[in-house]
Amino acid sequence: MSTYLQIAEDVLLRERRPMSARAILRLAHALDMVPYQLYGRTQHKTLQARLSEDILYRKERSPFFRTKPGVFFLRRFLTDSTVPVEYRKEMTARRRTRELLRGPALSIPLDALSDRDTASAWWEARSALEKFRDRGTFKYIDPKRDHPAQALLWSFASVMRGTNVLTYRVGRYRDDRDHFALKRSIGFSSLVLEENRSMFDALTFGIEESALSAVAIDLDIPLADTQGAKEKFEYRLKYLAVTDDPTPDVLAFVEIEAPSWFEPTALRLSLNDLRWMDLSSPPNNIDDFDPWSKLVLNRYFGTTHIHA
Repeated sequence: MSTYLQIAEDVLLRERRPMSARAILRLAHALDMVPYQLYGRTQHKTLQARLSEDILYRKERSPFFRTKPGVFFLRRFLTDSTVPVEYRKEMTARRRTRELLRGPALSIPLDALSDRDTASAWWEARSALEKFRDRGTFKYIDPKRDHPAQALLWSFASVMRGTNVLTYRVGRYRDDRDHFALKRSIGFSSLVLEENRSMFDALTFGIEESALSAVAIDLDIPLADTQGAKEKFEYRLKYLAVTDDPTPDVLAFVEIEAPSWFEPTALRLSLNDLRWMDLSSPPNNIDDFDPWSKLVLNRYFGTTHIHA
């Protein structure tokens, strides 16, 4: 652990309350806990960056968590009943698109997609995956690099309740792609990483695991792990779809049925304009949706008569 992180852990352990990086360092200096080799006018910025990086890359293995933006506490206190409840509420940071680009990620050669049996870009998922697998066409690649001959495979999960689908407005902080920012979305997307695959899902390559994890993280569902999501949320890997908007990608559409107790709130989620949309009638303005949501709405939910 770095010196900065050790200082933060010692101060938070002593104070037993969430603190900002600036407050942590101010108290550390007052208690003479900062070694002489650490100096500078922006030490609090360095500490905040170190804390944020530790939480981002180590996740639940990090000793730290956020209670609100820029405010940190120790994970060991999450189950400590002697600490006030408001200090033990973890803030789940929304995933930015660039933070999703962790590899290796599943991909399919573009020539395999162009050699499809029909002109349709919409297939039943399991039969299509089996065909691609038998042909040996899957490949794990680094998503941060250009691979002009490969299309990345993304899980795209919609949370349903009967005929209603959960929608939200995509902020620019969350997704800085011009075609997606500020648009409404009906799905929670994630690359299908090599780490998502297990010996129990050799056919689906961890697509469902990726989808459930994305929903649990983005909606801040209080589940200990993705296995908990599997036990509480019914889910179905339905279709594969090919999209060229804005780049060639393959979407694996997963439909997740929300249990009766699940009712997200904007205050809890910090997502923009969160609402249920009734799919029994077509959307008023299909252009209000991001490209992938438009594809799913048009192809799957029977709104093919609506085009941008």
